[in-house]
Amino acid sequence: MPNFGAMRFAFLFLFLGCSLLGISQERVTTFGVELKPIIPSSLFRTGQSAKTEEGIDYEVNQRVGYSMGGVMRFGLTKWLSLESGISFVRRNFSTNVFDPNFDFRDTVDYRVIGYEIPVTGLVFVQLSDQIFMNAAFGFALDMFPSDVGNANRQNDFIALGIRRGFGNQNSLMTWSKLGLLANVGFEFRTKESGYFYVGGSYHRPFRTIYDNFMYYTDQAGHQYESKLPLSGNYLTLDFSYFFHEDPEKKEVKRDPDSMPGWMKK
Repeated sequence: MPNFGAMRFAFLFLFLGCSLLGISQERVTTFGVELKPIIPSSLFRTGQSAKTEEGIDYEVNQRVGYSMGGVMRFGLTKWLSLESGISFVRRNFSTNVFDPNFDFRDTVDYRVIGYEIPVTGLVFVQLSDQIFMNAAFGFALDMFPSDVGNANRQNDFIALGIRRGFGNQNSLMTWSKLGLLANVGFEFRTKESGYFYVGGSYHRPFRTIYDNFMYYTDQAGHQYESKLPLSGNYLTLDFSYFFHEDPEKKEVKRDPDSMPGWMKK
């Protein structure tokens, strides 16, 4: 059963946090740039995946990558904003094989290049005159332009990353994936120099982005094939800067008939 006491506390905390807001972002539209190093981790299945098949051990590890791009922030109210933009994302992976029969071990590295269009809603809580905490949640569209692959020098261990989807390889469901995006962080706001943000994000596609096929030929000429999925999940550290923009001024229109006589002249 849901914990209604905890839910009431959460809503109360959110209400009190929103009531503390001072610097308004209402009617502020600003552009920013961001850099997000991808951090390998076993948390949320963003790290290693492994299997043993026909006595051969296979392993895929996520390595350090990065995301970078531009973002637009649209101020909706004093405590709520909307963000969107486009980012270049480079995911790096290493594929390992170990054959205990011949004491053979090797590694093949490759990268997955993608583009990401996020749409998130942000809620702000003021901690001091210029420091704010924010939390965001939304969706991201990932686009992958091609399959990937690599092989070792002897060509006896090959790793291929094939985009996963429906239909042929050029179909929309193959090269694009929709996922969840959440982040939390802190930003320092200045009156003239813009906003400086640092935080962390978690991105989780709804479907596996690639199938990692591994082909291994041992010293006796026996050939083996296996497959491991690439989930596409990742954790990042986030560094962003938003340029300073003044709030848009609302134009107030008055009915001439309601104006005093001295204002009509």
